[in-house]
Amino acid sequence: MIDPYFLGALAQFILAISILPYIISIFRETVKPNRISWFIWSIIGFAFWLITPETADEVTKMLTLIFMINPTIIFILTLFKGENVKPDNLEKFSLIIGLSSILIWYLFKDNSGIFPISIAIAADFCALIPTLRFVFKSPDEETPLTWIFFFLGSLIAVIAIEDHSLESILLPVYMTIGSFLVVFPLIRYRIKKKIPIKNWII
Repeated sequence: MIDPYFLGALAQFILAISILPYIISIFRETVKPNRISWFIWSIIGFAFWLITPETADEVTKMLTLIFMINPTIIFILTLFKGENVKPDNLEKFSLIIGLSSILIWYLFKDNSGIFPISIAIAADFCALIPTLRFVFKSPDEETPLTWIFFFLGSLIAVIAIEDHSLESILLPVYMTIGSFLVVFPLIRYRIKKKIPIKNWII
Protein backbone atom coordinates (compact mmCIF):
# COMPACT_ATOMS: atom_id res chain seq x y z
CA MET A 1 0.00 0.00 0.00
CA ILE A 2 1.37 3.42 -0.96
CA ASP A 3 2.07 5.79 1.91
CA PRO A 4 -0.70 8.47 2.07
CA TYR A 5 1.95 11.06 2.99
CA PHE A 6 3.81 10.32 -0.25
CA LEU A 7 0.58 10.53 -2.25
CA GLY A 8 -0.29 13.82 -0.60
CA ALA A 9 3.14 15.27 -1.38
CA LEU A 10 2.90 14.01 -4.97
CA ALA A 11 -0.54 15.59 -5.39
CA GLN A 12 0.71 18.90 -4.03
CA PHE A 13 3.73 18.85 -6.34
CA ILE A 14 1.63 18.09 -9.45
CA LEU A 15 -0.89 20.78 -8.62
CA ALA A 16 1.81 23.32 -7.79
CA ILE A 17 3.54 22.88 -11.18
CA SER A 18 0.30 22.49 -13.14
CA ILE A 19 0.30 26.13 -14.19
CA LEU A 20 3.81 26.06 -15.70
CA PRO A 21 2.67 24.86 -19.18
CA TYR A 22 -0.10 27.46 -19.09
CA ILE A 23 2.35 30.23 -18.24
CA ILE A 24 4.56 29.18 -21.17
CA SER A 25 1.50 29.19 -23.44
CA ILE A 26 0.60 32.69 -22.28
CA PHE A 27 4.06 34.06 -23.10
CA ARG A 28 4.06 32.23 -26.44
CA GLU A 29 0.60 33.74 -27.03
CA THR A 30 -0.89 30.36 -27.93
CA VAL A 31 -3.59 31.06 -25.32
CA LYS A 32 -5.10 34.36 -24.24
CA PRO A 33 -6.75 33.88 -20.84
CA ASN A 34 -9.70 36.06 -20.00
CA ARG A 35 -8.76 38.59 -17.35
CA ILE A 36 -12.17 38.65 -15.68
CA SER A 37 -12.47 34.86 -15.55
CA TRP A 38 -9.11 34.42 -13.82
CA PHE A 39 -9.89 37.23 -11.41
CA ILE A 40 -13.00 35.26 -10.44
CA TRP A 41 -10.91 32.10 -9.96
CA SER A 42 -8.46 33.97 -7.72
CA ILE A 43 -11.24 35.51 -5.60
CA ILE A 44 -12.97 32.16 -5.13
CA GLY A 45 -9.61 30.49 -4.42
CA PHE A 46 -9.08 33.06 -1.69
CA ALA A 47 -12.52 32.22 -0.33
CA PHE A 48 -11.68 28.50 -0.25
CA TRP A 49 -8.48 29.26 1.63
CA LEU A 50 -10.36 31.35 4.19
CA ILE A 51 -13.21 28.96 4.87
CA THR A 52 -11.25 25.73 5.12
CA PRO A 53 -11.67 24.64 8.75
CA GLU A 54 -8.72 23.89 11.02
CA THR A 55 -10.05 20.34 11.40
CA ALA A 56 -9.64 19.63 7.67
CA ASP A 57 -7.04 17.15 6.45
CA GLU A 58 -3.55 18.60 5.83
CA VAL A 59 -3.79 17.64 2.15
CA THR A 60 -7.00 19.63 1.83
CA LYS A 61 -5.41 22.65 3.49
CA MET A 62 -2.52 22.58 1.03
CA LEU A 63 -4.93 22.20 -1.90
CA THR A 64 -6.78 25.33 -0.90
CA LEU A 65 -3.50 27.25 -0.73
CA ILE A 66 -2.52 26.11 -4.24
CA PHE A 67 -6.05 26.77 -5.45
CA MET A 68 -5.62 30.39 -4.32
CA ILE A 69 -2.04 30.99 -5.52
CA ASN A 70 -2.20 29.49 -9.03
CA PRO A 71 -5.18 31.50 -10.34
CA THR A 72 -3.73 34.65 -8.78
CA ILE A 73 -0.49 34.16 -10.73
CA ILE A 74 -2.43 33.67 -13.97
CA PHE A 75 -4.57 36.73 -13.25
CA ILE A 76 -1.46 38.88 -12.74
CA LEU A 77 -0.09 37.64 -16.06
CA THR A 78 -3.37 38.54 -17.79
CA LEU A 79 -2.72 42.16 -16.86
CA PHE A 80 0.10 42.04 -19.40
CA LYS A 81 -0.77 39.20 -21.78
CA GLY A 82 -4.44 38.36 -21.37
CA GLU A 83 -7.61 39.32 -23.15
CA ASN A 84 -9.45 42.26 -21.67
CA VAL A 85 -13.02 41.68 -22.79
CA LYS A 86 -16.26 42.87 -21.28
CA PRO A 87 -17.62 40.23 -18.85
CA ASP A 88 -20.91 38.65 -19.74
CA ASN A 89 -23.81 38.25 -17.33
CA LEU A 90 -22.69 34.78 -16.23
CA GLU A 91 -19.21 36.03 -15.33
CA LYS A 92 -20.68 38.97 -13.42
CA PHE A 93 -22.93 36.60 -11.52
CA SER A 94 -19.99 34.32 -10.72
CA LEU A 95 -17.98 37.22 -9.34
CA ILE A 96 -20.86 38.34 -7.14
CA ILE A 97 -21.35 34.81 -5.79
CA GLY A 98 -17.61 34.45 -5.18
CA LEU A 99 -17.46 37.65 -3.17
CA SER A 100 -20.62 36.64 -1.34
CA SER A 101 -19.02 33.35 -0.31
CA ILE A 102 -16.32 35.29 1.55
CA LEU A 103 -19.03 37.21 3.40
CA ILE A 104 -20.81 33.96 4.22
CA TRP A 105 -17.55 32.54 5.55
CA TYR A 106 -17.20 35.54 7.85
CA LEU A 107 -20.74 35.11 9.17
CA PHE A 108 -20.40 31.36 9.71
CA LYS A 109 -16.66 31.00 10.42
CA ASP A 110 -17.29 29.66 13.92
CA ASN A 111 -19.72 27.01 12.66
CA SER A 112 -19.21 23.74 10.82
CA GLY A 113 -17.06 23.99 7.70
CA ILE A 114 -19.54 22.12 5.50
CA PHE A 115 -21.93 24.97 4.76
CA PRO A 116 -19.42 27.69 3.77
CA ILE A 117 -17.37 25.19 1.75
CA SER A 118 -20.53 24.15 -0.10
CA ILE A 119 -21.30 27.79 -0.86
CA ALA A 120 -17.77 28.35 -2.17
CA ILE A 121 -18.00 25.24 -4.37
CA ALA A 122 -21.29 26.52 -5.78
CA ALA A 123 -19.57 29.83 -6.51
CA ASP A 124 -16.64 28.09 -8.15
CA PHE A 125 -18.98 26.04 -10.29
CA CYS A 126 -20.56 29.28 -11.50
CA ALA A 127 -17.07 30.37 -12.60
CA LEU A 128 -16.44 26.96 -14.14
CA ILE A 129 -19.48 27.18 -16.43
CA PRO A 130 -17.97 29.87 -18.74
CA THR A 131 -14.80 27.78 -18.98
CA LEU A 132 -16.80 24.67 -19.87
CA ARG A 133 -18.72 26.67 -22.44
CA PHE A 134 -15.45 27.80 -23.99
CA VAL A 135 -13.67 24.40 -24.09
CA PHE A 136 -16.67 22.62 -25.57
CA LYS A 137 -17.12 25.36 -28.18
CA SER A 138 -13.43 25.96 -29.00
CA PRO A 139 -11.32 23.02 -27.74
CA ASP A 140 -8.55 23.95 -30.16
CA GLU A 141 -7.99 27.28 -28.37
CA GLU A 142 -7.17 25.84 -24.96
CA THR A 143 -4.13 23.69 -24.10
CA PRO A 144 -4.92 20.52 -22.13
CA LEU A 145 -1.71 19.76 -20.21
CA THR A 146 -2.37 22.12 -17.30
CA TRP A 147 -5.87 20.75 -16.89
CA ILE A 148 -4.58 17.16 -17.09
CA PHE A 149 -2.09 17.93 -14.31
CA PHE A 150 -4.83 19.53 -12.27
CA PHE A 151 -7.09 16.50 -12.72
CA LEU A 152 -4.35 14.00 -11.82
CA GLY A 153 -3.19 16.02 -8.82
CA SER A 154 -6.74 16.35 -7.50
CA LEU A 155 -7.45 12.65 -8.02
CA ILE A 156 -4.27 11.64 -6.18
CA ALA A 157 -5.19 14.05 -3.39
CA VAL A 158 -8.56 12.32 -2.97
CA ILE A 159 -6.77 8.97 -2.64
CA ALA A 160 -4.23 10.44 -0.20
CA ILE A 161 -6.76 11.87 2.24
CA GLU A 162 -6.96 9.73 5.37
CA ASP A 163 -9.70 11.72 7.07
CA HIS A 164 -12.79 10.82 5.07
CA SER A 165 -15.02 13.39 6.74
CA LEU A 166 -17.16 15.39 4.34
CA GLU A 167 -15.38 18.65 5.11
CA SER A 168 -12.04 17.08 4.13
CA ILE A 169 -13.02 15.31 0.92
CA LEU A 170 -15.64 17.71 -0.46
CA LEU A 171 -13.22 20.16 -2.10
CA PRO A 172 -10.76 17.59 -3.57
CA VAL A 173 -13.63 15.54 -5.01
CA TYR A 174 -15.15 18.65 -6.58
CA MET A 175 -11.79 19.71 -8.02
CA THR A 176 -11.34 16.24 -9.54
CA ILE A 177 -14.77 16.24 -11.17
CA GLY A 178 -14.53 19.86 -12.31
CA SER A 179 -11.12 19.45 -13.92
CA PHE A 180 -12.22 16.24 -15.63
CA LEU A 181 -15.14 18.11 -17.21
CA VAL A 182 -12.62 20.55 -18.71
CA VAL A 183 -10.09 17.88 -19.72
CA PHE A 184 -12.62 15.65 -21.49
CA PRO A 185 -13.51 17.90 -24.48
CA LEU A 186 -9.88 18.97 -24.91
CA ILE A 187 -8.61 15.39 -25.12
CA ARG A 188 -11.57 14.18 -27.18
CA TYR A 189 -10.94 16.89 -29.79
CA ARG A 190 -7.22 16.08 -30.05
CA ILE A 191 -7.81 12.35 -30.33
CA LYS A 192 -10.51 12.89 -32.93
CA LYS A 193 -8.24 15.18 -34.96
CA LYS A 194 -5.24 12.85 -34.41
CA ILE A 195 -3.15 15.68 -33.05
CA PRO A 196 0.28 14.43 -31.85
CA ILE A 197 0.67 14.36 -28.06
CA LYS A 198 3.72 16.62 -28.30
CA ASN A 199 1.37 19.36 -29.53
CA TRP A 200 -0.83 19.03 -26.45
CA ILE A 201 1.74 20.61 -24.18
CA ILE A 202 1.79 24.32 -24.99
